[in-house]
Amino acid sequence: MACRSSIQPIKDVGKVIQVYNYNKRIPAWGFGGKVDDDGPVSHCFNLSGNARSSEVKGVEGLKAAYENAVHTVSLQGPTVFGQVINQAAKIAAQSLSTNPTKYFVLLIITDGVLTDLQETKDALVRASDLPLSILIVGVGDADFKQMKILDADTGPPLESSTGRITTRDIVHFFPMHDVHRK
Repeated sequence: MACRSSIQPIKDVGKVIQVYNYNKRIPAWGFGGKVDDDGPVSHCFNLSGNARSSEVKGVEGLKAAYENAVHTVSLQGPTVFGQVINQAAKIAAQSLSTNPTKYFVLLIITDGVLTDLQETKDALVRASDLPLSILIVGVGDADFKQMKILDADTGPPLESSTGRITTRDIVHFFPMHDVHRK
């Protein structure tokens, strides 16, 4: 079940990064799901259950929101990251004017092959100027070649569809099964 394999990265990453979050408020979104049975697939939906705020309280709140979504949201493909990266970038950009010392980390947990590679690259290139890092955790046995492309540690820097290059590498990808083998 997706929930079990995804809870571990939430706990592992969350316990590290929440130390740096003074108010322990974490924006939480899902992607690739139908929130309403009759509605379209959403690639950036609020997990908090609060229509006015996407924030949850700490790692326990994040785990609870995720577990609730697994039982109430119909998970659907395709795997699209661009919209959720743009949402995180919007929050990071807005914070620059009010608190330029804030830094953001977007954790994406995925079990699928990315279908919007160019849109995702475009979003990452735009976000590379912002106080934002993105951790992508692959769960399951999917082909994660595209995720390794996004993590430009060993390959060329990401390039947008307009030819702009990232100002810095903001993505780190790791498959969860590699972490648990060590």
